[in-house]
Amino acid sequence: MRTGDQYLESLRDGRVLWVGGDRVDDVTTHPKTRAQAKRIAKFYDLHHDPKMQDVMTFVDDDGERRSMMWFKHTDAEGLRRKRVYLETVVRELDGGSTGRTPCANNYGLVTYEEDPAPWSEQSVGTDGRDLTVGIREFLELVKEGDLNCAFAFIDPQLDRSKESSAKSSPTLRIVERREDGIVVAGVKAVSTGTPFADYIHLGVFYRPGIQSEQVIYGAVPANAPGVTMVSREATVRDDPDNHPLASAGDELECTVIFDNVFIPWERVFHIGSPEHASLYPQRIFDWVHYEALIRTMVRAELMVGLALLMTEHIGTFQLPPVQARVARLVEFYQTLRAHVIASETEGFLSPAGLFKPNVLLFDFGRSYYLERYAEMRNEVVDLAGRASLLFPTEEQWNNPELHDWLEPLQSGAVGEPYDRMRISRVIRDLFLTDFGDRVSTFEQFNGTPMLTTRMLTMKRSELSPSGPLTELARRVCGISAPAAPEVTAYTEQAEYARRLDGARAQGSLVR
Repeated sequence: MRTGDQYLESLRDGRVLWVGGDRVDDVTTHPKTRAQAKRIAKFYDLHHDPKMQDVMTFVDDDGERRSMMWFKHTDAEGLRRKRVYLETVVRELDGGSTGRTPCANNYGLVTYEEDPAPWSEQSVGTDGRDLTVGIREFLELVKEGDLNCAFAFIDPQLDRSKESSAKSSPTLRIVERREDGIVVAGVKAVSTGTPFADYIHLGVFYRPGIQSEQVIYGAVPANAPGVTMVSREATVRDDPDNHPLASAGDELECTVIFDNVFIPWERVFHIGSPEHASLYPQRIFDWVHYEALIRTMVRAELMVGLALLMTEHIGTFQLPPVQARVARLVEFYQTLRAHVIASETEGFLSPAGLFKPNVLLFDFGRSYYLERYAEMRNEVVDLAGRASLLFPTEEQWNNPELHDWLEPLQSGAVGEPYDRMRISRVIRDLFLTDFGDRVSTFEQFNGTPMLTTRMLTMKRSELSPSGPLTELARRVCGISAPAAPEVTAYTEQAEYARRLDGARAQGSLVR
């Protein structure tokens, strides 16, 4: 298994990265990137901690001990074991302040592994090449090296008032097909954590007017010739005493420029079919959204804990109105936890034999979090009152001229005065800084925005007017069952992506 030091060494590979006005030559040492690099290195080192071995690792069929991110869950108990792993990673890495961990990124590779044939068969412009060979080789490479594959799926926003926008867009596209591969040029508008990845996982989300040459799925090394990462302004604070979370790293969203980048056929997963892109990418992000729900559940637990600690310290916890408000935070957390558990309980076996959680339950759980997060955040800040913002800096606290005046201001009903400062710093970093705003914005658009997720969810056959959810209403109304829809070779494959992917419909598992 990969160690943290091995990971850090792999990042010193000449990748081209700009953060603000700085050209970053070494992401492991630059002040704007080194903290996040160390945080991902910590992820790898967690797998080597003997005390965490049973949670972080497993022994495969060949007797090899591996990271749990490669664990294949074939039943509900196996899925719960994977969830404990994902949950532990979130807890150990600052309670969800980083979303693009290697285990979160690599969960999106499951769809290729489970069902590689459609990616090859539905490609256009490959001259009949079998892309499944390269897909399987790449997946084995990533697993053997414990590599980190960052998503780059989001294209530039278009001027939708013009029909020609798709053609004139700087969106990544194929500019040359060769015997040994393809050459691509253009940009991916948003890619999170790319500066800390080994590979860039290319893909697209379907949009009206998308061109065939813009449909590209594959993998490109982060240091490939012609690849340039241009990051937004970093929110990291190089001040661990005053900013315990904001100093721990910023995973950085980037625009990635591809200047005539060559991709060999063995790293091309699919090209050319907008119809394929309209359905199959959602299967990739199903796994990402399940992991995201687990992360938001842990973040909600952290919010409850912060509210409890602060109200206890300032002596307001015993007040009934305060307890009623804290109860809303507890309800928020417990509802998310219920969605996680229910999605696992209502899971199903996919065609390749992997036990998959119920898509509706984890997607609607994620929607529940996003719709209520701002309100719950305000509850934590309001319950903390001025303590969420007005407290001494570390330098002021340690100043002999000021300390004796400042210490009584932090005294509370329980604990030490410095404890309140610790709680206050975390609340401030999470909810009252550009660092915290970035974390919450990331969740809002992670993988697929909530509106798009709901639209794609409603395309699943169980939610159509002819699906099983109307059977009771039809019986009560005395309406006959609809005729079976026409099935084609493509719709038969795509149906897996359109379905509920795991809900029990009238007591039967969807297969």
